[in-house]
Amino acid sequence: EGLARQAGVHACAVVIADKPLIEYVPLQRVKDGPDVVTQWQMGDVEKAGLLKMDFLGLRNLTILAQAIDIVKETTGKTIDPYKFPLDDKKTYELLCRGETKGIFQLEGGGIRELLQRMKPDNFRDIIATLALYRPGPLEGGMVDQYVAVKHGRAQAAYEHDVMKEVLAETNGVMVYQEQIMRILNRLGKIPLGNSYTCIKAISKKKEEQIGKYRAQFIDGAHENGLTREKAEEIFELIIKFAGYGFNKSHSTAYALIAYMTAYLKAHYPVEFMAALLCGDISKRNFTGKDSTVEHIEDCQRMGITVVPADVNFSKQLYSVADGKIMFALTAVKSCGDWAADKIVFAREKSGRFKDLFDFCSRVDNRACSRGTVETLIKAGAFDSLGFHRSQLFRTVEQAFKSAHSEAEDMAKGQQSLFARYDEAEPVAAASKPAALIGLPDIEEWSDKEKAIYEKESLGFYLSSHPLKEYEPIFQQIRSHRCYEAAGLPDRTEVILAGTINDVKISTTKLNNNQFAMFTLEDIEGPIRSIVWPDQYAKYAPLVKSESIIFAAGRIDRTRGQGENDGNFIINALYTVEEAMEQLSRGLGITLDENRHTVESIKKLYEILRGYPGHGALELSVQLRNGSLAQFRNPKLRIEMRSDVQQRIIELLGNDSIRLLKAAPKKNDNRNNSKQWKGQRNFR
Repeated sequence: EGLARQAGVHACAVVIADKPLIEYVPLQRVKDGPDVVTQWQMGDVEKAGLLKMDFLGLRNLTILAQAIDIVKETTGKTIDPYKFPLDDKKTYELLCRGETKGIFQLEGGGIRELLQRMKPDNFRDIIATLALYRPGPLEGGMVDQYVAVKHGRAQAAYEHDVMKEVLAETNGVMVYQEQIMRILNRLGKIPLGNSYTCIKAISKKKEEQIGKYRAQFIDGAHENGLTREKAEEIFELIIKFAGYGFNKSHSTAYALIAYMTAYLKAHYPVEFMAALLCGDISKRNFTGKDSTVEHIEDCQRMGITVVPADVNFSKQLYSVADGKIMFALTAVKSCGDWAADKIVFAREKSGRFKDLFDFCSRVDNRACSRGTVETLIKAGAFDSLGFHRSQLFRTVEQAFKSAHSEAEDMAKGQQSLFARYDEAEPVAAASKPAALIGLPDIEEWSDKEKAIYEKESLGFYLSSHPLKEYEPIFQQIRSHRCYEAAGLPDRTEVILAGTINDVKISTTKLNNNQFAMFTLEDIEGPIRSIVWPDQYAKYAPLVKSESIIFAAGRIDRTRGQGENDGNFIINALYTVEEAMEQLSRGLGITLDENRHTVESIKKLYEILRGYPGHGALELSVQLRNGSLAQFRNPKLRIEMRSDVQQRIIELLGNDSIRLLKAAPKKNDNRNNSKQWKGQRNFR
């Protein structure tokens, strides 16, 4: 019936007037919402002449404030981001290199590539970059024209002195709404208020209004010395670019925040990255590749050490000490603000924790539960106590019981005749035998178990990665890394490798055939993967959590995902051994006369002789004089297995072995022609 079903409230719009609003617009109260809202909708409020503004919250402003606080804490300096010089060379060098992970509005892969092309050397370039990096300008050639003119590869053409004056700052390109308004006003003699209305009419394709302003513009431009034909051409340009025009004041405000964050990253990298990581804590999901993992990888690339979480040193949030970033307690799964606050409070009140029993007796177990303590152990936060994680994990229940019993005794005014150890003896718990403080004598978790538990509690692998031993093989067979492949164009064919996680088996609606969805993850990160029914029927035994596999298929971006959000449609799956055998034709081994001896050759021969198979073998010897001798022995063939490669690597080194790429197999019924075509491409 044309009636509003309910009152809709804009999340952040505020109406402002010079007098009480009840004198201008009817108001009402909204249940479970703001105290008072207008009874008119957005358009009617604006038509009545009231000012409506949207106030948005930016996480980056909090990051800026935290970075400033950390800088003051670590260096004693009080810095004001509004006083940063806008011509700082170091900041522009960072932008030109595209090293803008974590920089406001400039961290996406596409815009980093644009920065590398544009090579910004002044603040106006940053404003223009933010305004131009949108589908319209990118597809319409505006970006290419801006970059070409900036670097002297093309000349900007101006039809009139007004055009030159207005567009010179953007290399002859109509980038901003304000520029188009000025051209309409100064060249076409259209009042500024009407110029804005004209732009809106163009964007909404209101032909009647466009025709009216077209006539006004042509008359005004003719009076300013242009022919009517030339004025018509310029108005057509305005129609073309008005839809792309971006609000310059908006772009400038964002550019300023972008510059501030870039300046901090260039001059205070450790403090800035710590603040950036603090801003990620509330967004952590501990699955896939979240922003915390990306920023820690960026720290590693920058040479910044991130010290693992530690109950004796870490604070609630990320902090900086001795040029290193201390991992935040609240960034560990299940360790929220309350638990972290109680841990830090107990440590600051009575000193560092001596052992697990001491920790459980001093930290409020209502805030720091058994599950939280177990997660902290898995994350390695108790490693500084000097005991195995397996020992500590096995003793958590006993430690909580002991703490509870001790609390009851304290409440009754009792004290144990024999303490766990003599408090008067200043000996660290780490130097005492485990049995003395109630820890079982058991073996430490394996590196693989540690890695799995770290991934569970931190969201990423910290001390070691279960795929690390396979990385040399991955590098030789795969076409891309998983996270890299997620950003490739639609239908790109790839071969990826990694471990399977988060398996979900579903059925099609049409005929109830099973298919699988899972995350394929390598050391760099994950990609969402799908095995449709026909392929799943063949490869179901390989689709298991924690399986290490190779997969051939294509990237799918038909669902309009983000920049690094493509799906991986799998055509074929292989075990590591199958991939080595079917995606390669053998092994190439290199010996170096400077590093390897005759004894090394004898040991290598013993390894090769112990694994006869069908794989070809090519031997190269790097001689001291710089020449390379190559040998082939058709009679000596090798079994393509990962443990064989590992033995050769242990004997000769990582750089001594390579896989020989296989030629496509014409009659391989495991693979379709598209997959093999993809292999030829990446070869």
